Amino acid sequence: MDMRQEKPLYTISAHSNEVSGIALTKLLPGLLATCSADKTVKLWNIADNKPSCLASREFPEANSLHCLAFCPDYPTMLAVGALTGGLLMWDISTNKDFRDNFNYTAGTTGS
Repeated sequence: MDMRQEKPLYTISAHSNEVSGIALTKLLPGLLATCSADKTVKLWNIADNKPSCLASREFPEANSLHCLAFCPDYPTMLAVGALTGGLLMWDISTNKDFRDNFNYTAGTTGS
């Protein structure tokens, strides 16, 4: 989103239920994570204002997902807060589509 403009740069149809959290990390520019009451977390490449969904992971043990954040020390570790199931963790570096899209190998900070 560019706050200098009245209209959004793009709209993402992200989930089948309301989006309850979004997260960005400065260590992996262009990466956006979203979570929803639909029990899923999605990873997006938003570089060049052309968003594309890279990966989706369902957390069936959660009743609803409410918030998420990237770890500042380990940029591929994503913490997700759930209504039930407590704090859930996803190391997104285990996802091949993420690794390929961001040219990510362990110990790097992205492309």
